[in-house]
Amino acid sequence: MRALRFAGPFIFALSIPFLYYALGPAAPFLTVLALLAALIGAELLSRRGDGVRGEPAGIFRLLPNLYVPLQLGIIVWAILIVGQTGGAGFAALALSIGVTTGVFGVLAAHEQVHGHSKFERLLGLTMLSGMSYRHFRIAHIHGHHRFAATERDPATARLGESFYAFVLRTVKDQFADAWVFERRRVARHGGTVFDNRVARDVAAMAIIYFTTVLVAGVRGAVFFAMASALAILVLELFNYIAHYGLLRRPRAQGYEPCTAAHSWNSSNILANTLIFNMGRHSSHHARPAASFQELTWTAQAPELPLGYAGSILLALVPPLWRRVMDPAVQNLQTRPGNARA
Repeated sequence: MRALRFAGPFIFALSIPFLYYALGPAAPFLTVLALLAALIGAELLSRRGDGVRGEPAGIFRLLPNLYVPLQLGIIVWAILIVGQTGGAGFAALALSIGVTTGVFGVLAAHEQVHGHSKFERLLGLTMLSGMSYRHFRIAHIHGHHRFAATERDPATARLGESFYAFVLRTVKDQFADAWVFERRRVARHGGTVFDNRVARDVAAMAIIYFTTVLVAGVRGAVFFAMASALAILVLELFNYIAHYGLLRRPRAQGYEPCTAAHSWNSSNILANTLIFNMGRHSSHHARPAASFQELTWTAQAPELPLGYAGSILLALVPPLWRRVMDPAVQNLQTRPGNARA
């Protein structure tokens, strides 16, 4: 089945407990190195193109539905055994689980919160609970997809803004946006604070952390918080590079439509099989409800010079990031009809 091309996330996630038991508590650090090598190698060695198209959605929809319980199971496993590890094992598990959650777990959850069924949306919310970021589904769907590539969107990075400034701003403002949206929604329907999903999210996470302390002790809860923080950082790195410096022109009422030119993309075939096709980001914004295997390449979509993996690493060094990306943003302005900085 062609759907097996997207099985890479399962291999990397399963490598964490395998390495832990086969080579020792610090060995899961190798999962992160292998993932970086795979993503960067894919960008360097494989061709660009449209990839998988026209397959029945049901075959592909099964993959994120299966991945979420796997990732959650590994998170729970690590919380339960981390009390038996020393500092190196603790750090290796937090890093490997944080990175795999922030890459594959988030992408699976993202696919599901856009899903058509309550079951899929519940799975997506459960995965977001596993990284302490439940409100993301509200901020993303009702905020980002409405205001992407505008100054109104906290998940759009401004031209010249470093990742470190961006992450401090976006985490705070996405939560605030989700709260405001929920407050207005509840007010329209005459509900109470208990109908506010963000308030319920805060309560749910408090219960999860309290239960974690009871079952795995403070060390387990600290581990969960650290792995969650790393997963959130990886997610926001995706957000940072996806729309960096791209802005839609304001109009008398609102903004110009969001087009393919307002998202950075990577059309590399092999790399996209590792990230559920999210490199075709413009296609996702054009059809948010489309299943990941239906996302397509378009010539109007700007390409990240280093692909997604290379760009994420570059974003961690702001002077190098700006040296590469600021001219790329400015060059887009010479193309008629394209986004502006």
